[in-house]
Amino acid sequence: MLPVKVFSAIFIILMMIVLGAKEADADCLSGRFRGGCVVWRKKRCEDLCRQEGRRGGHCSPSLKCWCEGC
Repeated sequence: MLPVKVFSAIFIILMMIVLGAKEADADCLSGRFRGGCVVWRKKRCEDLCRQEGRRGGHCSPSLKCWCEGC
């Protein structure tokens, strides 16, 4: 049976890998979008996020433009 220290080290390394992968797929606020991000301005949000080098964007319920894949 593995000693507790070895098991703990393996567990911590695996958790860092899983959480790191999730962080790489996170969303971030657009640096260029100004004003409220409402449904009819969704295309503008997507376009600005792509110009920033992201995969796309979407409007949040708090009326902010979030870019995907930051």
